[in-house]
Amino acid sequence: MRAVLLLAAAASLLSAQPPPKPWIRLGAFAGYGATIYAADFRQLPGIPNCCPGFDGGRGTGLSLALIGEYPWYPLAWLNAQLSYWNLSGNLWKQEQIGNVALVSPGGDTSVLPARVEHVLKAHIGVIALEGGVSSRFFERFLLRVGIIAALPVQKQFEQYERLLSPEGFLFAREGSRIRNRYAGSIPQAPVALLGSSFSVGYALPAGTDWELLPTLAYAIFLNNLSSVPWKPSALRVGLAVMRTLRRPPEPLYDTLYQRDTLAVEQVGLESERLDLAERTISTDTLRTDALIRYRTTIAERWVRRIPRQPRLELSLRFAPTAEPVRLEELEQEEFFPLLPYVFFPEGSADLARTRMRLLSPQEAAEFDERALPMQTLQLYAHLLNIVGARLKQLPQARLTITGCVSNVGEEQGNLALARRRAEAVRDYLMRVWGIDSSRLVLRARLLPAAPSNPATPEGQEENRRVELSSATWELLAPVRLAEIGYILTPATLEVLPSVETEAGLEHWELELRSARHVLARSEGSQLPAAVEFAPPAQLLSLADSLLVAQLRVRDRFGQERSATAVLPLQRLTLRQKRAERFGNQRRERFVLTLFEFDKATLTAEHRRLLQLVRQRLRPGMHLVIAGYTDRTGDPAHNRRLAEQRCQNVWRFLQQPGITAELQPIGSDVLLYPNELPEGRAYSRTVHIDLFSPIE
Repeated sequence: MRAVLLLAAAASLLSAQPPPKPWIRLGAFAGYGATIYAADFRQLPGIPNCCPGFDGGRGTGLSLALIGEYPWYPLAWLNAQLSYWNLSGNLWKQEQIGNVALVSPGGDTSVLPARVEHVLKAHIGVIALEGGVSSRFFERFLLRVGIIAALPVQKQFEQYERLLSPEGFLFAREGSRIRNRYAGSIPQAPVALLGSSFSVGYALPAGTDWELLPTLAYAIFLNNLSSVPWKPSALRVGLAVMRTLRRPPEPLYDTLYQRDTLAVEQVGLESERLDLAERTISTDTLRTDALIRYRTTIAERWVRRIPRQPRLELSLRFAPTAEPVRLEELEQEEFFPLLPYVFFPEGSADLARTRMRLLSPQEAAEFDERALPMQTLQLYAHLLNIVGARLKQLPQARLTITGCVSNVGEEQGNLALARRRAEAVRDYLMRVWGIDSSRLVLRARLLPAAPSNPATPEGQEENRRVELSSATWELLAPVRLAEIGYILTPATLEVLPSVETEAGLEHWELELRSARHVLARSEGSQLPAAVEFAPPAQLLSLADSLLVAQLRVRDRFGQERSATAVLPLQRLTLRQKRAERFGNQRRERFVLTLFEFDKATLTAEHRRLLQLVRQRLRPGMHLVIAGYTDRTGDPAHNRRLAEQRCQNVWRFLQQPGITAELQPIGSDVLLYPNELPEGRAYSRTVHIDLFSPIE
């Protein structure tokens, strides 16, 4: 039913459309009529003639034209014609003359008066272009005016004098009734003729768009046919056949919308939103006579999105352990080797630009190496102070100070810079620690005796140094420090977070804390399935009997949630362990450093320290020997190098009743910042932990 109504409405619209307006008229005209000359001349230029003067003439001719009309105003159309005009005609003049030699029919010659006629025949055809304005009155009557420009395509003449009387006589000289005959192209003819045109007619319908148009046309030309006064005009009666071409009617357009809306809930929207999901457009064409109707159907599928809060749920738990989590107090003693190198910036011998901790003489008087923190790099910063204090305690000891350079760039071959570096160290020991210069031996060389790789920036940095050496071992012996330490079993705690989110996480933060301290913290945007914490045992010693893990998350729409998990912590002090006889142990740590770059060979200094370790070994002791390297090189190569160092140490220490665990870690764990040359040097090390039971 709906389709029928639409078709009916379309048919009504089509039938109500007015007929298309005329667009242009095209046609052809053929006519015949008189050609009229207005003249006032005796002869054509350069053509002899004894005529007393031509004053006019006439003729008949044909006209053909192609016509085009274009509507300008409702009653005024622009008109253009391409036409051919035959403007041929004759000019003549009769004259009575006397004393003309004539020949009689009998052949006698006499001088008699005679009447003659001067004749000028013109054969003229032009191609003309006409432009003007036409108008119709009372729908049928036509009036057209315009201007005309014609190009002569034929311009011939024929001139002669003809004897009219007496009859039967001939001109004696010519033997004919015709004399003074001339013919050819009209001299000094114009390139073009300009004029105006006028026509009237009456339109007779000959069909829907055709009509016959009887027409009277008149054209007058304003310039002469030669350089003498001679103007043509033409009057033609003829018939034009015209056809009216009409613009195609403007097509009709209508649009039909078909919409379908689906409502869905969507996470994270701030307000309700209507989205276009799909859109298709199809067009049907309906033709009736000359009219066209386009019907466009637009089918749309919309989605109404309704805001909904995204789901965000989380849980948190500690991963189960084989034994209860336990924090044990441990008596520990650690030997910190001295790195006897002072590293200088490139091109510099300024001790203040190194990482040495420089003291005033007053501060040096209160210095005690036993009060230094058990931190390797902080101990290293006091290298010159430790050596200065020991030189005062060992008055017979002598110290050799060797300055070195990297031997590349501005330091290449620069022994003077090496000596200035050694002098800077000597001057500090003399000025602050009061060491006599006779006990300080200065040397200078280019590369160190055991250089790092001089082809790399790291090696060059390590070679820009001052080396300290002495025949007195105690002067550069390791620093021995003792304290109460703590061991967490297991050493790492694993926390298992679980989050269900529709919006996706923007940020998460996980903290391991006691009642008073944050022990460890981790955060990010991608939450892993498990997070491992290795909380500092020193901080754990301040904690109570419960560890709390707290997870805070924020999704991409700003929602925040948190969850917690609790883990009991068993504390074992030395007093408790002695009373309960539970795993009572003492730990001593010895550190072997100064392994040469990419070497595992034990040096004399290593053997001297290892001999001290051997003296402390007792049956039942357990050793943990861990080998480390700096970051230089491939990790797999570094692990092999660390393993060789561990094995060489164990071979030296191996005794009956002693067990050992070798841990070749290599560069998988960097003990110290490897951006610093001392950090890389201290990373080339082996740690020896001695665990011994105590009663």
